[in-house]
Amino acid sequence: MFTNNYRDTCLTNIGAFIGLLTAISNWRAGTVTETNYTGYSATRPGANWGTIGDMTPAYGRQKANSSAVTFNQNGGGTVSMMAFGVYSASSAGNLHAIGLLDTDVPLFGTVDTTQVGTDVITVPAHGLSAEQRVFVLAAPGAPIPGGISENTDYYIKGTPPSTDSFQLATTTPNGTLVGISGAGAALFCPHTLVPVANLATPEFAPGALIVQI
Repeated sequence: MFTNNYRDTCLTNIGAFIGLLTAISNWRAGTVTETNYTGYSATRPGANWGTIGDMTPAYGRQKANSSAVTFNQNGGGTVSMMAFGVYSASSAGNLHAIGLLDTDVPLFGTVDTTQVGTDVITVPAHGLSAEQRVFVLAAPGAPIPGGISENTDYYIKGTPPSTDSFQLATTTPNGTLVGISGAGAALFCPHTLVPVANLATPEFAPGALIVQI
């Protein structure tokens, strides 16, 4: 586990330019699709970062934007945004961090050997609702349950999930049930697509962009 001093060094050196993302192909590799709505400029707006402090809940460090971040107005049709990216430069540059456009906390889900074949994922008191979208990431040191792919959006199966477990569907909320063929664990990140309509001007209020390590 990193020390706080090292976390603060990373946060101090993170980029200060924000992009809007419509898709994530590989989170860890930084392979994403940046939006190209009509009027979205190749010059990303800058972000002023506030003071580094403890995460809430604790056990990490974080910082947030201290002033509003405003993008150009959308001059075309509605485009759905999935995430924001923190870049090292106003155009091109390196992608340093990705954040889903949602305030929900990623959930650690497990499948043990007795659950293989039941297609059930255990997450105590998950609080998720039917048809909610979840983006899957690998959990450090754990194999992803068989049948589930990293960097993939799924839906909570369109029947009320139980308090401590759920099943996944592909493509649509009531799509094909995802079959679980092997034990493992993963991070399930709830999120909601945010539409940017014609003539809308996307903006993040102060404190809305949080980078955590």
